[in-house]
Amino acid sequence: MNFESQSCLCKKSWNVYNQVNIEKVKRDEAIAKAKEEAEEQRMQELDAERRIQILRGEIPTPLPEIEDKADEERRESRSYGGGRERKRRKKAGENDTDFEMRVASEQTASSNTERQIVLRKPIDVPLVDHTGHIDLFPQERSQKVEKNAEAEKEAAKKKKEYEDQYTMRFSNAAGFKQGLENPWYSKTGPTKEEVDEMPGKDVWGNEDPRRKEREAARIVSNDPLAMMRQGAAQVRQVEKERKRWREEKERELAALEAEERRRKNHKRKHDDDDDDDLEDFSLDKPGRSEESSRRRHDDRERRERKHRHRHRSSRAEEEGRHRHRHKDRERD
Repeated sequence: MNFESQSCLCKKSWNVYNQVNIEKVKRDEAIAKAKEEAEEQRMQELDAERRIQILRGEIPTPLPEIEDKADEERRESRSYGGGRERKRRKKAGENDTDFEMRVASEQTASSNTERQIVLRKPIDVPLVDHTGHIDLFPQERSQKVEKNAEAEKEAAKKKKEYEDQYTMRFSNAAGFKQGLENPWYSKTGPTKEEVDEMPGKDVWGNEDPRRKEREAARIVSNDPLAMMRQGAAQVRQVEKERKRWREEKERELAALEAEERRRKNHKRKHDDDDDDDLEDFSLDKPGRSEESSRRRHDDRERRERKHRHRHRSSRAEEEGRHRHRHKDRERD
């Protein structure tokens, strides 16, 4: 029974939760809002037109008779009792929707009237200020604190100087303010003069005499051109070492070939002497055999002396070459 009563209650035309009534309320609210916005726009245009007329020196258009209507409504409300609003009634041929729309428009008009009355409060301030400029809002301007022009200029200058430290401006894109001959993009780091002018102290204020040397070394190590030059110097040094090594190898090969030729010549000569000794050898001549053996002994001793002399000379030459190579390396 309770459920049936609730379902029937929702279908009543006077129920506020009826779907038709809900849509009607939404529609009325939208219409009232549109009317209010239109009225506000109209009043703003009227106010702007009046101000333009005042600026041109013309007589402004008088405001609509809003205050008189408001006074009449207040008198009617007082006649029907203090603090109570007169009950509005429908007109002939007017349905509920039209009646509510009329009431809403009257209420909106009264609220706009009060708002315009507040906005149009007379102000005894001239439109032109002390500098000769037209001031449309003198009351708001008078409430602001006057600022010191010199202090503002100094603050703006300091702010610009600080921003110039990390900001690139089009007016100084080429770096002409620092010098056209040395633009900013041609500098790879601190110059030699700047390094010389650097103080010889560390970050804690202690004396650091080798700071300039480290700074110069850092500049050289970070310079791409210096790295390329260092690489080219290393390549030339490697080529020089290879050339010296090839020359030493060629000298050693030449010395070995010469030694081999001397050995072959000595062997050939020794073989010839042996052949001569054999030709002169005879069993019938013992004295000659002793003489030949003595001669062979002398020749052997002479060859051994020559061999020892050549060995010492080649060893001294090798030691001289080694000392010369060591001196060249120390000089490089």
